[in-house]
Amino acid sequence: MTDLTLLLFQAGSTGNPTAIGVFRFFAAFLMIMTIYIGAWSFTYWISKDE
Repeated sequence: MTDLTLLLFQAGSTGNPTAIGVFRFFAAFLMIMTIYIGAWSFTYWISKDE
């Protein structure tokens, strides 16, 4: 996860559809979805009735 974050912040443009630009897009998308699903799962777990 840290390696992907560091790769996303490297200098360079993602305006042109190069392989690294596409990789950065999907890496960022995966990180955002991981955080979103984790937060959703936590709120579901914490609010369910026992």
